[in-house]
Amino acid sequence: MYEKFVIGGIWKGACYSGNAADNQLLKTWIRALVPVQTSIFEMHGWSFDPAAMPEDVEPFPGICLGDILAEELDADVPYGSIVIIRSQNAFSNLSQAAGRLVGEILLRVVGRGLFPLIDEDGLLYALGLAYYRAASAKELVQLGLEPSAFQAGLNAVLVKYWAQPCEDGGLFSSGLSSKNQPVQRREFIRRNMATPSLAALNDFDVRPTLNQWTLKLKMLIGGDPGRITQPPLHGNVGIA
Repeated sequence: MYEKFVIGGIWKGACYSGNAADNQLLKTWIRALVPVQTSIFEMHGWSFDPAAMPEDVEPFPGICLGDILAEELDADVPYGSIVIIRSQNAFSNLSQAAGRLVGEILLRVVGRGLFPLIDEDGLLYALGLAYYRAASAKELVQLGLEPSAFQAGLNAVLVKYWAQPCEDGGLFSSGLSSKNQPVQRREFIRRNMATPSLAALNDFDVRPTLNQWTLKLKMLIGGDPGRITQPPLHGNVGIA
């Protein structure tokens, strides 16, 4: 996705450890939302929205992004962590930026290959719904997060991913129905399904790696015994 731009910025000397004035608050919110360790880097000329990617993503075969950042920038990038890339300018709405980042992280989680391909859309929707609801948690509001702005940022990322029209109500605000689910596997999500709380999403004694957290999310949502599944499709033939 953004990896080639990041590598180009590193080699041009445009990428450096983040020191923007709003980074500390952003770190606080991301730490409260996602249990995986994160490292924030800024880049001159970064024209994209803030991006999140695993440190173990390989811009080149056999070479991890985390290793490149550690070698080229002498940066501390923990194993199994998430790398955040942003512009050096302050965000016009930090809560919305946090929502975008969580959306980016969820896309990366679901795309790590630990979930059945046939269930990815449903899982992503369920995780998005969990975070949409978690944004109103008292502990986050007390930290200064604006739930509606966070939800708008999260919604914007997933709307773009599913190429859905950006409706005023968003993907999650009007309830669960076959009309507003941008997924092919609609039976994956049952009406009035319970979604994990923020505490459940972050229930670790020590900070997990991204893979460990992904497995926890798989247990919380992907392991739902009440879901309806169908046999995988191979071409045009369903094989039981």
